[in-house]
Amino acid sequence: MSVKVGWDITHQEFTITDYYYFSILQREAEKAGIEIDEVNDWESLNKYDVIVFNYPEIPFTESEVKDVERWVWKDGKKVILAGYYKNEDRIADTCNTLARAFGMELNPDEVTDEVNNHNGDKYFVVTSKIRRYNKNDKNEVNVEKIVLACTASIKPIMPDTKIVARGEDTAKSNMGNYPLLIAEQIAPPSGGYFCLAGTCVFWDNYSITLYDNLNFSLNLLRHVPPSKGTKLTIGP
Repeated sequence: MSVKVGWDITHQEFTITDYYYFSILQREAEKAGIEIDEVNDWESLNKYDVIVFNYPEIPFTESEVKDVERWVWKDGKKVILAGYYKNEDRIADTCNTLARAFGMELNPDEVTDEVNNHNGDKYFVVTSKIRRYNKNDKNEVNVEKIVLACTASIKPIMPDTKIVARGEDTAKSNMGNYPLLIAEQIAPPSGGYFCLAGTCVFWDNYSITLYDNLNFSLNLLRHVPPSKGTKLTIGP
């Protein structure tokens, strides 16, 4: 079954149609039966199975937050919100206008790793601590390591936050935070998900060619909301 993804640009996010940055993701997603549309109309987003906010620069309004809560908790959709490190452009503040409704906050820090990194660059954090989205649609493990460049950490503010990926034990936050790098809230009644990532560049044209980032990205995007009356199996 094909998956329809709405890639939002109503909050001035990075555009999926930017060939230089995201052409590989769009091409490989299409091969995998994942259709990604760029969406410039908020009211149209509810037509999609998965909704992506990749580096939003405009804060979410109270009304928009309520819409997203409905999409996740009632409609069974997956929403992915991706930020960046150091609160660049106040990205943490902007993301948190939405993330707090799902029990998480993006910290205004930076996470580096002097040991587990790509090409000796501590800002390109490499981790094998991937707890979700490490299997494909055939339930086969196809993700062992990913690189998360220029990432912030995530602060859970509700006890049921799930770890998607964390740094290795050698990863350090410059503010002393636990290196939780991608986290998720699950909505069991509907089968919906809200996923918060500390970086928005794990699936750009550079990072997506490294380690298992491509497989991880495709696994993350795969989601079809359960039909009403369908017995739910909660998992990635």
